[in-house]
Amino acid sequence: MRHFLWASLFAPAFIAACSNGSSGSSTSTTGSGASATTGAGASGATTTTTTGTSTTGATTGAGGGIATKRPYPDSSTSISILADQLPSGMTSGQQQFAVAHYVGTQKLTLADSQPLRALKPDFLVLHYHLAIWQSAPSVTFITDGMNWGNDYPMVDMHESWFWHNTSNQRVASTADGKLLVNLGDMGFRAYWESSLEQQVAAGDYDGIFFDSASPALLQGETNNDARLAGTGAKDTPIAELGGKTYIQEWEDWIKPLNDSLAAKGIPLIPNVSAFTTTWDNTNYDLTAGIFCEGFADTSFATADWKASTNQILKIADEGKIVILQNYLGATSDLAKRRYYLANYLLVKGKKTYLDYFAQGPFEWYPEWGIDLGAASKTATTVDDLLDQGVYRRDFAKGTVLVNPGGTAATVTLGASMKRVEPNGGGSVDAAGDTPGTVGTTAMTSIMVPANGAEILLF
Repeated sequence: MRHFLWASLFAPAFIAACSNGSSGSSTSTTGSGASATTGAGASGATTTTTTGTSTTGATTGAGGGIATKRPYPDSSTSISILADQLPSGMTSGQQQFAVAHYVGTQKLTLADSQPLRALKPDFLVLHYHLAIWQSAPSVTFITDGMNWGNDYPMVDMHESWFWHNTSNQRVASTADGKLLVNLGDMGFRAYWESSLEQQVAAGDYDGIFFDSASPALLQGETNNDARLAGTGAKDTPIAELGGKTYIQEWEDWIKPLNDSLAAKGIPLIPNVSAFTTTWDNTNYDLTAGIFCEGFADTSFATADWKASTNQILKIADEGKIVILQNYLGATSDLAKRRYYLANYLLVKGKKTYLDYFAQGPFEWYPEWGIDLGAASKTATTVDDLLDQGVYRRDFAKGTVLVNPGGTAATVTLGASMKRVEPNGGGSVDAAGDTPGTVGTTAMTSIMVPANGAEILLF
């Protein structure tokens, strides 16, 4: 990581955007995220306004309808991989492999993205930025398209931009020390929006991966504000927010932010986690898309799996950008690879992208290259796909079977089909050779293991 030259952030546009955020905490009727405690700012003044960002009539959560600089490719007939951060210093062979096999990536400086786009002009690169947290000194992001750093010295000058507990203390994440921000403060909102726009322009990015965005995270990442403990984000009315809960305020904040960015061709894609916090009633349908980290984990109880899958299915069916990502304990874990891929195929829509990896994002798995064609069946809820004790989705050239339950199920296929059997896969070598192959075995019925899946071709 390289140090950031702080002076680059102090452009006139930023100072103008921030000028109204230094005197006290502001409570907004459409603001959100961090609860704005009275007295959190330097003077304790409280201001009520009706909006924090300008809206331009853009369709809320426009997803695939946003006129982006580079198109998000249609995933209807393919397995589309959007890799997490690709490494710096790739060989020419690896660069060729990346643009031929992935639709895009995230967290790249121009030094790394420009060579890839020279090979494939429409290669997507997303900007990485925290959503409801301030990147304190130990948490960095790409600030100007070229350098890693953070804007903490600038933000630190505006005490009202930070969320404070009832003892007027800042609230830090117990995971990594990042600081919860006051999304009800108008100066902060203006700064957040304009800084995001500048960073996207500087890095020539195709959207924003808005990390750590879910209000459900607060129960596990904050320990000095009782209002956010347990189910507090949903259940606790906060006087400084006009009696709204944290979740209600979050929704009122993110909608105008999304719409304003969408009007400028910038999709906002928050990390909503895995949709398994049962009390979380946040409306995650307010943005251009979602990044669902930890989706379809084999540890999920069936009820949690169904709730999570239904949320993903709904958003994907709306044509929004959906990025599904999870992790492998080892590249050789074929059962988990099948499960992740089959779950992706179960919910896949027009702009649904996948990634899973073990040692690092620059991996390739041969099952990602199979051709199932277009889905011949869609569903409103996952129960619409229930068949013989598993969840089945048929495609033009095959079918996928997912069993999230604790008991194996035997499925009669109705015709002779070929079971997909991946061999190898993992890191891409310096030559850029494709790792792994796929074999098949013919069968007319198959046992789908508990917490497992199968993929079959005609």
